[in-house]
Amino acid sequence: MSNVEDIIRKSALARLAKIFSIPVESLKKNSKFGEDLEASGVSDFRHNEFDRVDHDIHDVADKNISAELRAGHLVIRTVKDYCDHMVRCYESKPNDVKKILEIVGK
Repeated sequence: MSNVEDIIRKSALARLAKIFSIPVESLKKNSKFGEDLEASGVSDFRHNEFDRVDHDIHDVADKNISAELRAGHLVIRTVKDYCDHMVRCYESKPNDVKKILEIVGK
């Protein structure tokens, strides 16, 4: 694993921990959204945790990855899927990934 990839993965974990208001150490690669990681509630006026994760996923995706998401060929179900997605998207949209994950430098 490259140094940049390691930074992206660690930053992605920190982002998820922040979104779900849990310690980063409690996140496991196989933790599933909707099972192991639950949203706090739904409001017509406020995005819940799943909305925020979904926005992250779509905000960093390029045109080809967006098409995969729409077609159902790419589904993000776990913490590992989210981290892998951020690493993959960094190749085509590094500035967007850095902004979402709050990575400074690199």
